[in-house]
Amino acid sequence: MIDFRVPLKMNGVTVNPGDIIVGDLDGVCVVPREAEEEVFSKAIEKARGEKMVQKKIQEGMSARDAFDRFGIM
Repeated sequence: MIDFRVPLKMNGVTVNPGDIIVGDLDGVCVVPREAEEEVFSKAIEKARGEKMVQKKIQEGMSARDAFDRFGIM
């Protein structure tokens, strides 16, 4: 170990101590600590909207109509 709790830079992206790292098969996202509340609030809002769209499609609404009405998929 050389150091810890210091900023590091990888492929042009700076990661600071306290930042949140989220990853899956599609890639990795760095959420800066100062944006944490806004990012996660918006993510929850989007997930709720997606659930509503899913429900409407299951009830028979077309995917196109659902997108036109809610603006998300």
